[in-house]
Amino acid sequence: MTVWYLIVSLLEFEPARAAPGESSAVMLLNREGDNGWEAVGMTALREAGFAVLLKRPVVVGRPGEA
Repeated sequence: MTVWYLIVSLLEFEPARAAPGESSAVMLLNREGDNGWEAVGMTALREAGFAVLLKRPVVVGRPGEA
């Protein structure tokens, strides 16, 4: 299976809220998840914030398309 990878940068996480999924970081990750991306790793950055590694399989259509 062929897989694509994407790295996104998240700013420092906001304080937790009572309503789930309301922070900008969570909303960004949920939006990417809706597009088929799955978070597979997270690394704290020296400057504050996080880098998140995302992956998704390549959907193959007709021969010659990836």
